[in-house]
Amino acid sequence: MLDESVSEQLQRKDPIDITKEQWMTLLEDSDIIPEQDIKLLNLIFDCKDCKASTSQLAQLLNKSDHAPINNQVGQLGKRIAEKLNIQVPMRPAPEKSPMWWSVPFLGEPGKKGRFYYILRPELKEAMQEKYEKAVSSEIISPEEIDVEIAENLYEGARKQVYVNSYERNRDARDQCIKRYEARCVICGFDFEKTYGKIGRNVIHVHHLKPLSEIGERYQVDPINDLRPVCPNCHVIIHKKTPPYSIDEVIAMIKNAEFE
Repeated sequence: MLDESVSEQLQRKDPIDITKEQWMTLLEDSDIIPEQDIKLLNLIFDCKDCKASTSQLAQLLNKSDHAPINNQVGQLGKRIAEKLNIQVPMRPAPEKSPMWWSVPFLGEPGKKGRFYYILRPELKEAMQEKYEKAVSSEIISPEEIDVEIAENLYEGARKQVYVNSYERNRDARDQCIKRYEARCVICGFDFEKTYGKIGRNVIHVHHLKPLSEIGERYQVDPINDLRPVCPNCHVIIHKKTPPYSIDEVIAMIKNAEFE
């Protein structure tokens, strides 16, 4: 287990200096970051503040304990360090072993012996840019396939890409959830209450502004433009073009209760 003194030592003098551009290249190199590690990085990327405990990751990956996760992270860090020929900080005596985990992550000790991996800012930026490029090339966000209406794939397609990109933007999403919490504003569904810790901060984020109002230099406002909604309500919102409003879907639920 990594103690607080190690974390503090790393934060005081961090020798790891990998640029966003280098991370972009590494993310495309399956010999250095194979699919199983991409999956792990994506799990942490999707957590609040891009931070996850080793026990949380073990649960998400169906592991009996966190030892295999720590080993996977260590091997990942070692491959990256050897590829870039960078020096890695050492644990203090008596161990004096390389802290391979510190290559892709910053660390933070938690309560009850927990330790949290936090994506390095440059890696986070690289993953965000990589995702946004993927969204642009695919036109529709993976979460909204079969939700959007085919008519949007012409004049509105470019703007729809912007909308989907903003809905998946990590910083905008975090600000939205911080303001409204990870609970559906329509039906009140809360993933964590239903599924436990594995559902913490799991929620879709819906963009309120109609496509017709989005200009060339539009900038999303996470508080006024975004709302957390569950996947079910998100599907209903997009059952027509233009989409139903939040209030309209709330009214549907109320009306259905009396039918």
